[in-house]
Amino acid sequence: MHLNGKSILIRRTSDKVRRRLRQLVGRPDNTPWVFDARPAKRTTHVDFLFALDYLSPNSKLMRLFHDAMSAYGLSCQLVNNSNVQRMIEDVEAGRLHPHVYLDLSSRPDDPFEKLLYAAHRAGAHTLRNPWHTKWVLKAQSHPELENAGLPVPPTVILNSGEADRELTPEERAMIGDRAVIKPSSGEAANGCVVDVEPTLENIRQARDYDRKFDWLIQKMISWTHFGDRPAYLRVYNVCGHRTVMWWAKEKSQDAYELLTWEDFRKYDLMGAIEIVDRIAQLSGMDFFSTEIAITQETGPGRFVMIDYINDQCDMDPTDNPYSPPEPFCRFVCQRLAEFTYRRKIGLNRPEYRGLFLFDPSTALV
Repeated sequence: MHLNGKSILIRRTSDKVRRRLRQLVGRPDNTPWVFDARPAKRTTHVDFLFALDYLSPNSKLMRLFHDAMSAYGLSCQLVNNSNVQRMIEDVEAGRLHPHVYLDLSSRPDDPFEKLLYAAHRAGAHTLRNPWHTKWVLKAQSHPELENAGLPVPPTVILNSGEADRELTPEERAMIGDRAVIKPSSGEAANGCVVDVEPTLENIRQARDYDRKFDWLIQKMISWTHFGDRPAYLRVYNVCGHRTVMWWAKEKSQDAYELLTWEDFRKYDLMGAIEIVDRIAQLSGMDFFSTEIAITQETGPGRFVMIDYINDQCDMDPTDNPYSPPEPFCRFVCQRLAEFTYRRKIGLNRPEYRGLFLFDPSTALV
């Protein structure tokens, strides 16, 4: 047998020292030297893997993740545009084994979706798994949410293979004179046409954005105001815990604002938490948000779901004024770290469910 001396170290220095010491004390080690020409198998176990296509390893969000994970002794790895293909190969080859994987980037059939499914097949706990996909596609989730009694807008769904058409008189009466026309798989309002008459021509023009999608024609929902503040919420389920933020949807400005316990009591917002609880029970999803418009200050039927279930919640606290506040992003990272730690050591998720809100003077309560 030919052994390459450059690649195989026959006698490690530590072994030589150990054997020499045993000889000096009169207890020689007579075991034979072992020659092993097989290359060492390299496998990396990372506790928490997350994907955000544009994110830098030096970003503020990456620091928040490291701070949260290190408090539990956990490792954290970023996937972005520069390494996603290599990560797919490593997961599929068994070289990379994450305990928990969070996808903040995938689109249908893109590399990040391939990584999501590869991680799930490899045994990682993916915070959206393949069975959850129907819940993030609005045309598929709408009938389920409506049947469950959740407050979704009156809607007509046109499937991808269905021809453009006029609404029937019954549909037109249900939708009204002003509508929102949006794709089932839209994100960041891309492809949405807002506050238009639901005519055949408007439907046709909207669907030309991407005819691979199913499309929804929905009644235009108007919300009230609490003083100068739009009565519009983004409500979150983060691994069983809940939180809420104000979310402005006016004048082309999408801006977050911390929501306090005082706000929660003053505007009677428990109904929004009950909606998120119900979605979590129906979907089984660990991490999502929903947008809720408040149509009147008091009374029944005041909450209406607008963006149903978003599994790629914005949690990157950049210097952009429309980015989510850092206290919220820190909260999310901490809850994900706790969840990952429990998964790693085999603990069941806690039975309790927390509602976490914010105090501007102390950042988190």
